[in-house]
Order: sequence, then C-alpha cells, then structure tokens
Amino acid sequence: MKRKISTQVSVGFCLIVLLTVSAIWISANLLIEHQFEQYVTGKRQQFSSQLAESLKFQYDAKNETWNVDYIHGMGMYALNDGYLITVYDKDSQEVWDAENHDMTLCHQIMQNIRTEMEEKRPKWSGNLTTYRYEIRQYDQLVGYLDVSYYAPYYYSESDFRFLDSLNWILFLVGIVAIVATAAAGVIFARRLSIPLLNVIEVTRKMSDGNYDVGFAVDRIHTRELAELSSSVNQMAENLKRQETLRRRLTSDVAHELRTPVTNASLNMEMFLEGVWEPTKERLQSCYEELGRISSMIADLEKLRQVEDEQLILEQDQVDLLKLTRNMCRTFDPELQKKHLTYTIDGESLVVSGDGNRLRQVVMNLFSNAVKYSLEGGQIQIWMKDLGNEGCWVIEDHGIGIAKEDQALIFERFYRTDLSRSRKTGGAGIGLTIVKAIVQAHHGTITVESQVGRGSKFTVILPKNMDEKDTCKG
Repeated sequence: MKRKISTQVSVGFCLIVLLTVSAIWISANLLIEHQFEQYVTGKRQQFSSQLAESLKFQYDAKNETWNVDYIHGMGMYALNDGYLITVYDKDSQEVWDAENHDMTLCHQIMQNIRTEMEEKRPKWSGNLTTYRYEIRQYDQLVGYLDVSYYAPYYYSESDFRFLDSLNWILFLVGIVAIVATAAAGVIFARRLSIPLLNVIEVTRKMSDGNYDVGFAVDRIHTRELAELSSSVNQMAENLKRQETLRRRLTSDVAHELRTPVTNASLNMEMFLEGVWEPTKERLQSCYEELGRISSMIADLEKLRQVEDEQLILEQDQVDLLKLTRNMCRTFDPELQKKHLTYTIDGESLVVSGDGNRLRQVVMNLFSNAVKYSLEGGQIQIWMKDLGNEGCWVIEDHGIGIAKEDQALIFERFYRTDLSRSRKTGGAGIGLTIVKAIVQAHHGTITVESQVGRGSKFTVILPKNMDEKDTCKG
C-alpha cells in the first residue's frame, strides 16, 4: 500500500524525534545518575565532617564532660538519615552509641535502606562502612566520632523523590518535544506536499491536452521544488509547441496531398469520360502531381529515420571545400532562373565524417539559400580551419527570418510562413534533418538573421568528432 508523502514525512519526523528524545533521555539519566551518586557521596562526607565539627562545642574541657543529651538528639536525627554514630572521648572510652541506645531501631532503619536500594537499584552493592573523625577543640584532641553508613553511596527517601521528579520532568519535556515536532512535521509535510500535488494536477491536465497551465515559480521558496516547477513549465511549453506543430503538420499534409491528388483525379476522370484527350502535356501534369506526393512521402521517411535515431555514420575523411563546390554546381538551373550568383572562399577543410550525410547538410542549406534569396542576389560560402574544428558558413541576402522564429526553425514541421512555404515547397523538415546530422557528427549549427537582409548559418564540425572549439567567423 502506497502512502502519501505527507504521511511519510510526518512519520519520519516523529520517528527521528522519538529516537532523538529517547537517546537524550537515556543519556541524561545515565549522566544525572552518575553525577547524583557523586553528589550524594560528597554530601555524606560533608555531613560527617560537620557532625565532628559540631561535637567540639559539646565538650566541657574544664570539667572534662560531654553534653550527652545534645549528642543523643544529634545521633537520633542522623539515624533517621541512615547514619550510625558513636562518640568516644580522647581515651577511646564510649560516650554515646546509637546501637547501644536502640539497636532494634538502628537495624530496622539500616535494613529498610538496604531493601529499598536493592529494590530500586538492583545493581547496587553498598556495604556498611565506618569512617572515623577526630574531635578537636582549640587544636586539642578531645575525642573521636565514628560514622557508619552504606558506601560508596545510598539514597534516602527524599533522594528518590528528587530523582523521580527529575525523570518525570524529562519525560514530560520529551513528550512535549515529540508533540511539537510532530506538529511541525505535519506542517512541513503539508508545505512540501502541496506543490507536489500541484505538479501532479498540472501534469494530469497536460496529459489531457491542456498545456496552458503552469506555476508561479517566484512564489515557491524551495529550490528543488522551484526547479521542478520550472521544468514542468518548460515541458508544457515544449508540448504546446509540438502540439501546434503537429496540428500544422496535419493541416499542411492534408493540403499538400489534397491538391495533387485532386488534380490527378480530375485529370483521370476527364480521361475516362472522354472529355479530355490524354495528351503529353496533360499526362506530364499528372506525373508532376504524383511527384509532389512522392516527394512528401520521401520527406516523411527521412524524418522517421531522424526521429528513430537511425543516423548511422560511416567514418571517412571529407573535404568540405570539394564537397561544397560539387554540390553547388547541381543548382545551376535554379541559380540561372533567379539570376543568383555564389562565391566559395577558404582553404581546403578536411573533417572526419559521413560524406553522404554531410552532402545532405550542404544541399539543404544551399537549397534554402536559393529558395529564399531575392532575384539577382548573391550567396556567400566560406570555410575556416580552427585547429581542432572546421567552420562552414553560408550566407544569403534574402528575405531573412524573424527573431521570434529563429529558435524554432530547427523544429520538425516548423515553417515561418505557411503561404510562402507552400509556394517554395517542402514539409518543414529540412533543417531538422540538418541539425540531426550535425549533432550526430558532434557538431553545432546556429543561425543569425534579419528580416529583409538575409540569413547566415554557421556549422561547426570537429575534425576527429571528439574535440570542439568556437567559430569566430
């Protein structure tokens, strides 16, 4: 079962916080336990020292007597906190002893301490230990104090209450942190999932053919989501453009096929009904119409090869200068018809590539230059050796290409002017094929053009198909 990304993010947040809080809680408990043990140990030692210090005021040096009542009260107070005290005079004669006073009570209190410690701290291993302190009055030894308690440490009831309270505080803080983080995770997941849901919705609309959708990228503050949204916007624009070209193709193909088919059909109908005689001129007209159909089918077949990436190149050494001169001569009839002239400048330029494919590039670019050049115009071709690359340039002084069309002319079936394209012929795939061939040779093709002043196409081809440079023509 697939879960929503918001659910996954929220659960992930909660798990991370739960693990983090648990680790902190365990670490804090261990640290607090260790520190509290040291605190309690120091507290016991400090209390014992204070007892010894206070007892010096209970000795009457003049009469050599002790205030036994005070010692008794102090001893019973200490007993309730787990201390067994015994006071001796300087001759080690017993003055007061807690066990002698009430042995049953002493044993009961000490046993309760042991039982509680073993119950709440199973690993506790304390032993009843006696520490002796000297009782001095004006630097004179007047007695001794023996203090017995469980060492290295033990907890009184108040100590346990303090630790329990501290644990509860840590637990509540952990719960609050988990709840707060879970809420933050839900909010974060929601902020993350909403743009993704919008992407899903937009792509769903795009799949239904609605390409007029998009995102306000400037309103998205997450870099990755902004890049994703921008990519979706770009994809929508590309699909919209491709859809426009597809519809144009459908219209163009229908128009291009309808006219010759209609003309040929009418001629054949007239022949069959005996209205017209099948003269040579009329048969020639039918032949030309069928040729138009055949030419379009051939163009579509070329496009299929390009789109199916079936451009298999045969590696050879191709002299672009020689290839260009031979190709341009084949256009002499078209050139004479429009009174066009051309020049070819530059030194011999040899590149590694497929001669037949490169001939197709030269033929398409020169053919376009001839088609769109004005009467009596001139076409210029030149080549440059750039070291690792060769630069081939063709420039005409014809009708030119609008700036908004220049980025689209290499798209399949794109034609800048439908009426003009129908006059000049073609299905709008020549430049698409040219670009595919150039790219297959690891080269580049660019265009510079101004309406009414002409166009310049620049082709860059690596000499070994593995190195590139920049054309500075």
